[in-house]
Amino acid sequence: MTLPHYEPITEDIVKELESIVGPENVSTQLEDLICASYDSSLLRYRPDVVVTPNTTEQVSAILRLANRKRIPVTPRGAGTGAAGGALPVKGGICLDMFAMNKILSFDPDDLMVVVEPGVICDALNEFLGKHGFFFPPDPASSAGCTIGGMVNTNAAGNRAIKYGTTRDHVLWLEVVLPTGDVIITGSKTLKSVSGFDLTRLIVGSEGSLGVVTKIGLKITPLPEAYVTSLYVFKTIEEAAKTAVRIRTKGIIPSMLEFMDIMTTKAVLEYIKLPFPLGYMVLVDCDGYKEAAERQAMLIDEIAYKEKPIFAERAPNMIVREQFITARKSAFPALARLRPTAQLEDLTVPVTKIPEACVRIEAIPKRLAVPGFDLGLFGHIGDGNLHPTFIFDERDKAQRDAFFQALDILYKEIALPLGGSITGEHGIGILRAPYVELEHGPIATNLMREIKKAFDPNMILNPFKGKGGPWPIK
Repeated sequence: MTLPHYEPITEDIVKELESIVGPENVSTQLEDLICASYDSSLLRYRPDVVVTPNTTEQVSAILRLANRKRIPVTPRGAGTGAAGGALPVKGGICLDMFAMNKILSFDPDDLMVVVEPGVICDALNEFLGKHGFFFPPDPASSAGCTIGGMVNTNAAGNRAIKYGTTRDHVLWLEVVLPTGDVIITGSKTLKSVSGFDLTRLIVGSEGSLGVVTKIGLKITPLPEAYVTSLYVFKTIEEAAKTAVRIRTKGIIPSMLEFMDIMTTKAVLEYIKLPFPLGYMVLVDCDGYKEAAERQAMLIDEIAYKEKPIFAERAPNMIVREQFITARKSAFPALARLRPTAQLEDLTVPVTKIPEACVRIEAIPKRLAVPGFDLGLFGHIGDGNLHPTFIFDERDKAQRDAFFQALDILYKEIALPLGGSITGEHGIGILRAPYVELEHGPIATNLMREIKKAFDPNMILNPFKGKGGPWPIK
């Protein structure tokens, strides 16, 4: 496959960009370029210019210019991604979508809200909560991540076991194609099969097929009641078996979360909670009060069979929020322990969770590199685990160990156990080498052909995402 050729950013192009969005929304200042070269991964790629549009029309004009001049464009939200998905591997334009952050309309009767991509997840739920509704996907980064970023990675989070992923709540999208053309995908109705499901194709496409500028979301009434329990076990097997048994008994809590002993220790030190050290399982049931309480009682029966060293039911909403904050603090707590913390993302079938957890925890011992370790946590209820490797990327042995650990994680654990190399964080750059191993060459080539159909000049978020098109070494 022939590699695309890209043109450099010139002064004339910068002036054209300024004419589209205004000089105040175009920057070539070093500090702005450096800020756009980071996400939550250890990778760094710097754009040549940062452009901040405010309207769909401006996004369209920018992409028409970039397509005509063969300039790569990388859409960016809050930069909370952990796989390099928002990093400009070929320089060019960083399309900063953060200023398009309005809640455009709210229709409680049709259970719909329309937002721009820069709206923050928690800000949306704060708005919806005042009216008795919520947007269920709940990433740990919900205080900072944008709805546009969630759409592009098909983010999920703590409530996915019951409420599904972002894709399950997207009704329609306004999308600017790499050519600058604007399309509307999906429908404002709850059911429509009048065309191919382009909405579900765009969701999770990591900004490689088009730039999302408006999002029609299905919203959900707030539950009547919550019953939240926290259990601490001595071993990883006890914790994992509890999660599996909850699922196989047909109980569907709204949260079924997990932290290993290293993560729990880091969290307890980080937010000063009085739980004993061990493997923590957090379960939240919601809905009508009687149903939520009944579910919680059944979960207690299952958990107590594994003899937890600690168990507590949240007596009120304040304590419930403390429990949930403990789980959401897993990554920042681990990040305090070493200069580098790299959050990974895999899924395995629910019945394979105990084996996967044990094998993942053994990776640092197997590699035996001083200073290289991991904490393990995640959405254990749907088999979505987040091994977080902690090390010092400035040390060559530790950095090399990280890439060795990725091979072990995906080639020797996730895929052989029948799992996937990503559940909710996307392919980005780091997981590109493993796409073909999971999907095979024929399916991978189909993904590449889809990319070419949308983006024949390969200008939009090139060299990453589904199908590649080409892994970055």
